[in-house]
Amino acid sequence: GFFDWIAVHVAGSARTRFQLLTLLVFTSGVLSAFFVNDTICLIFTPIILTVTERLNLPAKPYVIALATSSNIGSSMSVTGNPQNALIGVSAKFSFLGFLAHLAPVALVGLALNVGLLAIVFRRDLVGGPLAHTASHLPAEVDRTLLVKCAFAASLVVVLWIFNFSFPLVAISVGALILIIGRVKSGFVHQYVDWTLLLFFAALFVVIRGFELSGATDYLIQRFEPGLRGGPVSQLFALSGAMLVLSNLVSNVPAVLLFRPLVQTFSHSHFVWLALASASTLAGNFTPLSSVANLIVLQQANKKISITFWEFTRVGIIVTLSTTAASIALLALEYFLFPGF
Repeated sequence: GFFDWIAVHVAGSARTRFQLLTLLVFTSGVLSAFFVNDTICLIFTPIILTVTERLNLPAKPYVIALATSSNIGSSMSVTGNPQNALIGVSAKFSFLGFLAHLAPVALVGLALNVGLLAIVFRRDLVGGPLAHTASHLPAEVDRTLLVKCAFAASLVVVLWIFNFSFPLVAISVGALILIIGRVKSGFVHQYVDWTLLLFFAALFVVIRGFELSGATDYLIQRFEPGLRGGPVSQLFALSGAMLVLSNLVSNVPAVLLFRPLVQTFSHSHFVWLALASASTLAGNFTPLSSVANLIVLQQANKKISITFWEFTRVGIIVTLSTTAASIALLALEYFLFPGF
């Protein structure tokens, strides 16, 4: 009930529709950095639908805000999404080192997201004070299990800060919480979305076919002159390549394709950070650009309908704006701290 409790208190703290949007963007963004964006989307979507229904608000702005902000926020941490975890392990980043470089990028991106969504959905965000407070929105909390989970989450972060293996810590503490939490496997299985898993399995089959066609190699070759230039040239070329490739084969396969090439660069740590940021921010372009988007839309489809174009017209603006900000901030970091 931890995330239910947070969502209800976020809703209760907001006095206007714009405040609710702002709190949702930053809350889901920051939580995604530590609890993985897909998880936050899976848990928060039904809560948002309930909150907007209770407060008699249009759900679309808030549902799209959840998808875009979870992607943006997840870019700041090694553990925010699968491609960052892959990069963190490949480049041997420390948890705090990665966070220090990409947290500013993510926070600026979240602020941009609020502004852009407020402009696009300005008609939906106009209205008087919200009619209800958190006391009207029930949140069931198992306090004993919450304490155990809080201990486990704190232990994970501490171990990561002290540079223990990311996957080993996650697996070990995950197993620990299943034991001390006394959660029955049958209870967990009933919440598995098998339709969504089947969709992802089929999607990766299609992606693999695209890779084998040679199209991805052709695209990489188009950006190779820029990738062989200086650090700033690499930053622009890599961001452009990731924007295209992540939306064709998904961001994790795109990172896997670029990994051997990035390892040959002299400023590899800088390029790895650019790769993490660009591949993650590209995930907001269309509904198919990231797993988080698909989870949100599939969950939301039970109550509302968001078309491909309704999402994409917002996603294009958010992606291009946040990617441009990311390029500017990483270039500034490089000039201020050329050693990294």
